[in-house]
Amino acid sequence: MKYFRAFLLALLLVVGAGYSQVVKAQGAVIDVLGSGLNDADKLMNAYLQPFGESFALGLGQNWNNTANTLKLLRFNVQAGFSVVLMPDEKRTFDPQALGMENLRPLSNTAPTVLSPFNRGPGYELSVANPENPSERIVIDTLDGLTRGLGVSFNAVPFLQLNIGLVKGTELSVRFVPTIDLSSFSKGSGSVGMWGVGLKHEIKQWIPGVKNLPFSLSGYFNYSRLTFDLGVNLKSPESKQYKPFDSQSTQPQVVGFDYTNQGTFNFANQSILMDASSMGFGIIASKKVLAVTPFISFGIQKASFSLRTAGQYAVLTGLRINGSSDPLPGAAREQYTVFTDPINIEPAAINDFRYSVGCRLKVLIFGIHAEYFGIGAYTGGNVGVSLGF
Repeated sequence: MKYFRAFLLALLLVVGAGYSQVVKAQGAVIDVLGSGLNDADKLMNAYLQPFGESFALGLGQNWNNTANTLKLLRFNVQAGFSVVLMPDEKRTFDPQALGMENLRPLSNTAPTVLSPFNRGPGYELSVANPENPSERIVIDTLDGLTRGLGVSFNAVPFLQLNIGLVKGTELSVRFVPTIDLSSFSKGSGSVGMWGVGLKHEIKQWIPGVKNLPFSLSGYFNYSRLTFDLGVNLKSPESKQYKPFDSQSTQPQVVGFDYTNQGTFNFANQSILMDASSMGFGIIASKKVLAVTPFISFGIQKASFSLRTAGQYAVLTGLRINGSSDPLPGAAREQYTVFTDPINIEPAAINDFRYSVGCRLKVLIFGIHAEYFGIGAYTGGNVGVSLGF
């Protein structure tokens, strides 16, 4: 059973860049979260939006490679992957246009997570000066918060079972039971995916068309994937502060305080990602010997969300020690503990989809390839099948 689960995980996640992209993306969320709640929401929305859109779009691909449907109780198994290419306008964004409070980008161009540019700008982390609220005090410079992964595509694998039903109808199912990621790595979390699709030969119901020498079917599909990834945003207790220099003219940070009271537990932090896709349309094909070219048109809707779960200590200000405090004039960082602080949910994509492809089948073995376009996104599907 362990080897079977390992195979499923490999098929679902290791083909292409899917799993590593999610892990690196969640690391960026945690890094930015430490700089402030509002800034993290704004920056991560801009940084992750192309990843979420392309990943969700990838879930809705590779369902059909012919308009023909399987006869009653005939079945086949398909496996493969989809590659969604990143449009030029989705590879970068302007962080200076986000209106952030504590983070000041040192450039007006930053790569999104799916970008060939793996060097992002630096960000100055500042807080309001308690003695002069109109003045900002820079307390750190952060690099690599919005670093591209060096690739401009997203890859989503699939495993699918198709079975023929009555009246020219075919049912497709994708399912990977929830897998505990700690079984395969030192990290924690889980991943699972499911999907269902239907295809029905509609030519049989159209007078004057049903005798024409090609196949025409309508299709519908829905799929959903969830990640639950354990993360660790270190609490301020683990931070190393520099010794106090009484000769310095700038406020020096020598420690921290919590602004809210309570019993805090930073051990159960995680990032939850949810992606779903729904599509419907028509597909037409014509078999010529062992080759079946096909073309399809339809609508696809894809959505993506990412949120944090658990408690997080977030920097929210600075306090200057008074004359009665130890080290008068020194500064102490102010941390507020938030529960489930971030919820990133860009607007769903709802756009026209078109595709053209070809399948080669010899006996019970098949192989197919397809090119598709959805709005600004384009990509390709490949797969193999074994049918009976």
